[in-house]
Amino acid sequence: MQGEWWYASGDTRKGPVSLETLHQLLLERKISEETLVWKAGRDSWAPISEIPDLHEVVKTVPPELPKPTAREHLIALPLAGPWRRFFARFVDLWVIAFPTALVAGFALSWFSLAFGLWIQRPGSEYVFGWLLLPLVLLIEAGMVALFGTTLGKALLGVTVTTVGAQRPTAGQYLQRQLGVYWYGLGTGFPIVSLFTMARQYGRLKAGRQAGYDEGKFHVKARKLSALRAFSAAVVVVGLFFVNTAIQQSSQRRYYSGTTWVNQVTGKSVAIPSGWIHEEKKNDEKQSIQIFSGPDYGTYVVFAKEDVPPSMDLEDYLEAWVTAVRGSMSFSMPGQQTLVDGLQAVTLTGTMADDRTQHVRATFVKKGRQVWRVVIVSISDEESALKHALKLQALLFGSIE
Repeated sequence: MQGEWWYASGDTRKGPVSLETLHQLLLERKISEETLVWKAGRDSWAPISEIPDLHEVVKTVPPELPKPTAREHLIALPLAGPWRRFFARFVDLWVIAFPTALVAGFALSWFSLAFGLWIQRPGSEYVFGWLLLPLVLLIEAGMVALFGTTLGKALLGVTVTTVGAQRPTAGQYLQRQLGVYWYGLGTGFPIVSLFTMARQYGRLKAGRQAGYDEGKFHVKARKLSALRAFSAAVVVVGLFFVNTAIQQSSQRRYYSGTTWVNQVTGKSVAIPSGWIHEEKKNDEKQSIQIFSGPDYGTYVVFAKEDVPPSMDLEDYLEAWVTAVRGSMSFSMPGQQTLVDGLQAVTLTGTMADDRTQHVRATFVKKGRQVWRVVIVSISDEESALKHALKLQALLFGSIE
């Protein structure tokens, strides 16, 4: 039995094996230096590392290969295909552009009534999105600088590195975004972008880098798990349908009109086409109904206020004109008129900060409630006022 060894595998002893076999098992990492061995003539089992006769065998076993570094792992990844890159870009653009457009649209509408009307006209969102595209790409560059990736890239397993497999700096990624904007997206202009994206698709399909990446950046793709691939598909399809639903819903209401219900009286009003409705709260937390007419350059604001029984319409008007003096300027006294047989008063004036914006406010008192319609117009056309007055009559009709 000279030269024959037994070795332990868990609670099982295996063997006998020759010294050469023992060496092969070490090479194959099926046993280690800490494995217990025994052969005839020895008093007890002992680890391989403690047996002098086996030291030479251990020395001839090379150490384990070093684990690849994160950089080496990135280098080994394959290039991302065109569709993986497209959907990652689609998610990023939509996720960043939607809140950016909301914030920018709200801010610009606050400073400009004309912009607030224009942005509500169907089709203007495409122009606004095109104008915002450079800002969206800039925000994306900032996200990569802060977090190293974006939602779309993380979801689709896409990684952007320099040619040296390093994380790009903020300046480098911003430079790449300029290339994406010009050579990839064609500035976002529909016909131009069709050709630029087709050209980059051809390069990627042929196994090359996009023109704006060549010699500067590598776009690699990690293998997606089944769960990650399913999640990515759900997000992409969900974003597509949300975008489509929003566009179709707003256009349908704009072109075919809608039905609005006065929550106080419960009466329904058929709002004509060309008007967009939105409910908001004023500084006093009162509900106000805002109807925007982009084609007419006009806002119609409908609201009501509860007043004490002793307050007549003239007292209310004085209090209201004083309250809005910082934003509107009116000529007093107003014009007496009738609305569906009820006494009414109409005031005319302008916005305080822009005298070219005309204001017409009509008030009706019914019981303990004063209802008002305020028309703010940036257009001098009589047809615009005619449409606004038609809507005013419908709204006052809902208080009966």
